[in-house]
Amino acid sequence: MPRFSAESLRVMAQSAFEAAGFGAEDAATIASVMVESNLVGHDSHGVRHIPAYVERIRDGLVVAGAKVEVVMDGGALAVLDGGNTLGHVAATRGMELAMERARTHGLAAVAVRNQEHVGRVGAYPEMAARAGLVALTFCNAQGRGIQIAAFGGLDRRIGANPIAAAFPNPDGDPLLLDIATSQVAINKIRQAHDRGKPLPEGAIVDARGRASTDPDDFLARGGAALPLGGLVFGHKGFGLAVIVDLFAGVLGGAGTAAHAHPTRLNNGTFHIVLDPARFVAADAYDEGVRELVRHLHAGPTLPGVAEVLLPGEFEARNRALRQARGIDVDRPVWERITATLAELGVQAPAPLA
Repeated sequence: MPRFSAESLRVMAQSAFEAAGFGAEDAATIASVMVESNLVGHDSHGVRHIPAYVERIRDGLVVAGAKVEVVMDGGALAVLDGGNTLGHVAATRGMELAMERARTHGLAAVAVRNQEHVGRVGAYPEMAARAGLVALTFCNAQGRGIQIAAFGGLDRRIGANPIAAAFPNPDGDPLLLDIATSQVAINKIRQAHDRGKPLPEGAIVDARGRASTDPDDFLARGGAALPLGGLVFGHKGFGLAVIVDLFAGVLGGAGTAAHAHPTRLNNGTFHIVLDPARFVAADAYDEGVRELVRHLHAGPTLPGVAEVLLPGEFEARNRALRQARGIDVDRPVWERITATLAELGVQAPAPLA
């Protein structure tokens, strides 16, 4: 598969979205969030989406020139309307506002509605953690995003509804949790299909409710993904998905899984940001984090497991590795991207030697 530098992919993505109708600043934001997903090892949420996003722009599902507007401003609380722009833009603006208000008030909550796919949800609380703040993001989906079975149910009833949280780390990259409330993120099912690989056991069921590892049982034959915890403990993931729907969909006004739309996705995000300095002295915070990290790393491991990785360490190591050696792009994904670039009149970057 071809390999590219992160910077060449950023330039490519920004050029593509400018050609598709976004302004330079918004296109740069989309490119940055998108390529960061590839850098940290989550290719399922990276540049593979360029062709799909461009198609949605052409179909009018994504409004490239939409202005993100504040529709409710309560100081520490706010609601933004994305005007159906890409979530990379609207969710970023929401997190930036939440960070600003948290510095003023100590704590802030900002909801964003009417935005298309937001990409990797962990990108948003990570922004805050790198600025010394603690953050939590709930993200739900309606319409096309309803692809998970309820616990004990058969058909698609709710979104994968990811949750992400990040804490500053005095000794390196943020401690970052970024999980779907389903057994597997939906875009990882598409990625498995492109790579010709089966899914892990317990990730999906087919249209008759039988366990399957074939991505096509989900993508083409009407199956459903299972909530986190699967057929036995899925009440946990399903419960979390419902809570996310209540935060982002009801409180944030984005709408819930009960709102059907045949083609529109509409991610809702609900950002909560706090300033840790309002709760604990800086030196006490730093020592508390260090102490916990040392404690968790020091434990014995299972046979065949080299070390315990804390939330965010997988992503940090991938970032360092891929910055140095480049980012591999699956061949079928690259063929779709280059076809879209040709349609837009954008030059494709040359792969690394």
